[in-house]
Amino acid sequence: MGLIKALTGALGGELGDSWKEAIHCEAMGNGIILRNGVKMHQNSSRTSNTKGTENVISNGSVIMVEENTCMLTLDNGKITNIVTEPGRYTLDNSSAPSIFAGQIKDSAKDFLQRFTFGGTPGVEQRVVYINLQRLPGIRFGTGSAVPYFDPKYNTSIDLRFYGTFEIQIPDAEYAVRFYQQVASKGVSSSDMSVASIFDSQQYKQEFIQAMTEALGMLSTQNISYSQISTQLSLLTENVQKATLNNWQERGFVVTNIGMGAPTLTEESKKLLGDRLKADTMLDPNVQKAMMAGSVARGIEAAGSNEGGAMMGFMGMNMAQQAGGNILGQMDMAAQQYNQQQAQANANAWKCSCGTMNTGAFCSSCGNKKPEPWTCSCGAQNTGKFCANCGSSKEGTPAAPKVSAEWTCSCGKVNTGKFCAECGSPKPSAPKKYKCDKCGWEPADPANPPKFCPECGDPFNEDDLV
Repeated sequence: MGLIKALTGALGGELGDSWKEAIHCEAMGNGIILRNGVKMHQNSSRTSNTKGTENVISNGSVIMVEENTCMLTLDNGKITNIVTEPGRYTLDNSSAPSIFAGQIKDSAKDFLQRFTFGGTPGVEQRVVYINLQRLPGIRFGTGSAVPYFDPKYNTSIDLRFYGTFEIQIPDAEYAVRFYQQVASKGVSSSDMSVASIFDSQQYKQEFIQAMTEALGMLSTQNISYSQISTQLSLLTENVQKATLNNWQERGFVVTNIGMGAPTLTEESKKLLGDRLKADTMLDPNVQKAMMAGSVARGIEAAGSNEGGAMMGFMGMNMAQQAGGNILGQMDMAAQQYNQQQAQANANAWKCSCGTMNTGAFCSSCGNKKPEPWTCSCGAQNTGKFCANCGSSKEGTPAAPKVSAEWTCSCGKVNTGKFCAECGSPKPSAPKKYKCDKCGWEPADPANPPKFCPECGDPFNEDDLV
């Protein structure tokens, strides 16, 4: 009986798996990165195929491919087809022949093969769809603060940051890598979401590590922590470089990052507050202003002195005599400081992005400070052309200046519009003609013929050059 039951099962399965199917991908939004293909009319009351095997695709079946997806067909675990062009494709698969494709003999062979496997097929076929769209909204954040050397304050501070980023599987080559390196395998493997991948601590730690390296690159380009939010394009580029080797091998790349403003730890806030206060106090002008404010408050308090205003002012005179040397020293220090600031301003330069800088690199975009060069005329320049003679940095001479002088009929040499001797107007430049149809030029450009000898076009005002 068992043998007869196996024989019956083989016959029913052969007929069921011989029906041609239409396979498509169900809805796949930004949150899904991989879906298994499903039969379009599966479980429909209108289909006549109710006994087909789950993972057998008949020869001649149709497979639909949507925009921005990569379709892979798998035969016994091996990738047999890769398609990214949207459209409708017919499967030609000799390992699952169909009696509707005129392959009766092959179907009979498959029937015998099923009998040896107890009435089930000895092949496994699947269709897998991989999302090629940009997949945004992947959250990241630092569990603990990361160090950042702030070039503005010349000290290391601790930052916390958070935000979202997006990835993409850009083409078929990357899609194959993703399936081979990341996707789950097997007959019963389920669809994959983006969240299921990045819930892994491995990927989270790799991204935070890449972010830390990228922030370090910003530090070397003299970008203060307060400017990080304005440098997201540069930060994204640095993260892409940091993740390129590992994530490219797995079939996807980082395409964009949206990061909130980084925050300081309480210790770093206090550190920068103290540094800012210290930097302010080191300015002699600030010190002098604070001393002047102290004197003003002393004068105000003198009027309310318990021993009388006179006693208060006597005390102030004594204090002023005692502090005279201090104020004098402050004046000297302020002068020296202002001279140093003037020197620093003299060394300042303006980047092409519009930012004023004093260092070797732009604090906003990272461009290098232009190096000065000496023109053959002796002028010092920083641009591409000499401001004195117009020669280029590479040594190309400036275009010769067109003389504005003209000689009047009376013999007087002039530069204006009228002769300074006789008042005659400057003669207008002679008109020159060139055919606007074929480009022919007459021997005497000022006196062309009535018609162009090459194309026959009449000469008129349209042919003036």
